[in-house]
Amino acid sequence: MTRRALVLGAGGFLGSHLSRRLVRDGWDVTAVARRPADRIVDIVGDLRLVTGDATDRALLDRLVPAMDAVFPLAGRSGATRSMDEPLADAAANAMGQLVVLEALRHHNRDARVVFPGSRLQYGRPMVFPVREDHPQQPTSVYALHKMLGEQYHLLYAERHGIATCCLRISNPYGPAQDRPDQAFGVVGTFLARAAAGEDVAVFGGGRQRRDYVYVDDLVDLLLLAVTHPAAPGEVFNAGGPTVTTVREMAEAVVRVVGRGRVVDVPWPDAEAAVETGDYFGDLRRSRDVLGWVPQIELDEGLAATWATLTPALT
Repeated sequence: MTRRALVLGAGGFLGSHLSRRLVRDGWDVTAVARRPADRIVDIVGDLRLVTGDATDRALLDRLVPAMDAVFPLAGRSGATRSMDEPLADAAANAMGQLVVLEALRHHNRDARVVFPGSRLQYGRPMVFPVREDHPQQPTSVYALHKMLGEQYHLLYAERHGIATCCLRISNPYGPAQDRPDQAFGVVGTFLARAAAGEDVAVFGGGRQRRDYVYVDDLVDLLLLAVTHPAAPGEVFNAGGPTVTTVREMAEAVVRVVGRGRVVDVPWPDAEAAVETGDYFGDLRRSRDVLGWVPQIELDEGLAATWATLTPALT
């Protein structure tokens, strides 16, 4: 029997990769995007594209009942932007999740769900690697709303039996993350700047450590989280296989592209206010419970990402 999945935010970076993988794996996919989605129009297979708003309750009431899995990936990214536009961030990242959960509560409590949380929920970590039981101390409205969205999901799991799993995602990157005008996607931004021969600017020396996770690894985890019997009601970190500094990542980008140079710039006040410092997650729960281990090292992932961006950026 064909499984049916609803992907909200399918026109975005993660949603487009997930939609493509679901179709490839034989799922019947309904992909919701707010505008015609360039990233997914070429998907061949059982994909139905719906142009609409993922916070539209009437739309969700119509789509949710037929689904075996729901991926509420729609939202707004950008910690700094969230401080300037907190109401818009709340509508997308907090209320948007509540709308999904209410549709599930009323129409389909049997569907499996995965919530895409953020490593920013932890704030400024006190111990490393960061485990799932680390206190959550958000430094931005974006992180606060991600934490609230997660709490909605866990509450609905406990009170209404919704089979939801929550991921706290580190720094994802990969093909199609190529919009340097947006407030997120640092790897894509660095690649675009290097391709143009521009300086790749890192704040404060780029000493912050990160565990960048390649999108294919992350999609693997999303599929495990929506199918594994032990996933509902649980929280898992989602990060990359290797810890590296922002400067090291920027230098790797310059090597892959063959242009550009890494320069240090002072921290802008807005970015400094929400910066969390070092972060790399403890991935043992994801491994021990779900069997997930990220496979793609940074150099390999950057080369694969650059290979797809080259025609558009050169």
